[in-house]
Amino acid sequence: MYIFAIILFACFAFLEIFNKDFTERNKIILALICFMFLIFHDGLRWETGTDWIPYSNAYDFFNMGYSYVSDMTNFEPGYLCLMGASHLISDDYTVYLVIHALIFYTIFFFFIFKLSNFPFVSILLFYTITLPYLGMNRQFIAMAIYAIALIFLIQKKRMLYLLFIFIAYFFHHSAIIAVFAIFFNKKIPNKYLIGILSLALIIAMSGIINKLSPAAALILGGDLGNKADIYTNMTNNTSIISTILSLIRKFIWIALILIFKDKIDDKDQKFNLFFNLYILSCIIYVLFNNTPLQIIISRALIYYNIAEIFIVTYALTIFKPNYGKLILMCVLTLYCGINIQKGFSNYAKEGFYDLFEPYKGIFINTDYVRQTH
Repeated sequence: MYIFAIILFACFAFLEIFNKDFTERNKIILALICFMFLIFHDGLRWETGTDWIPYSNAYDFFNMGYSYVSDMTNFEPGYLCLMGASHLISDDYTVYLVIHALIFYTIFFFFIFKLSNFPFVSILLFYTITLPYLGMNRQFIAMAIYAIALIFLIQKKRMLYLLFIFIAYFFHHSAIIAVFAIFFNKKIPNKYLIGILSLALIIAMSGIINKLSPAAALILGGDLGNKADIYTNMTNNTSIISTILSLIRKFIWIALILIFKDKIDDKDQKFNLFFNLYILSCIIYVLFNNTPLQIIISRALIYYNIAEIFIVTYALTIFKPNYGKLILMCVLTLYCGINIQKGFSNYAKEGFYDLFEPYKGIFINTDYVRQTH
């Protein structure tokens, strides 16, 4: 399923870039194919992805009362209301997953096609970034609301941006970290961005984050605090070398843009915001990767990582549709496959080996009839 998805989205991305006869009608048809595939992919899965048991159990027990599920799960009120609204339609968890997927992908497809230079390249990258998070239902809805908020931020409607972040917070508390994006919606000299990133690398190598982690876990509190405490007591088997290699991987696109930045319109408000947010994602990654506060990478970083789906399209605009761009697209496709496998392997390190592989759907699940609500 995952290999097929990568090939499908990559083929559409190649057509978008190299087919001179790629019309608006073609774009709409291919967008609908991508959209329906992803609804099928997410909505008709069964026991695939993270947190399957707590979310499916919460939906099963919702008929026992809002307060009961709230006490049982600690879920945010926005998400509980969404489950309640879905129960008005059906008590079947699969129906809910389809509704959830419709909300999530409708918003993100609008977001991508409104802002991306190459929407199908962005869809390929979007799949790559979000797939290892599949199953984090509350955070997916918070991310969708954050996507709407970013449109307002680009339009410099800061109060509306903060309002939508506030709404997202009631679906997943991690959305609060997205507030900092409001300070990055402007052109920032490269020397300052690179300087801060270098400082973050020095701090990471010093090990001070490991010493501060127990106190930070107490400050975080709640769900994030509990998970941070779990990470604090886990043995970390990765090294600073792994962090540097991962940072080099993330720096591919930044390096291309910095080298050829004169070919990009730096007055483009979208570019400045997404470039700054992607740099910020690198800074957060450097500071907290391989530390007991890895939970910040696992839960919060995605709000800034999402900028990658746009930054890569700017890197592609540097090249003409020739062999250089063809090689870059081939590298990008390989890059996406590696990133997905890396995301899956992170769960294997924690002892969860079959959350994603193989993909399990309702049509290949022999117990589905018995388990249907």
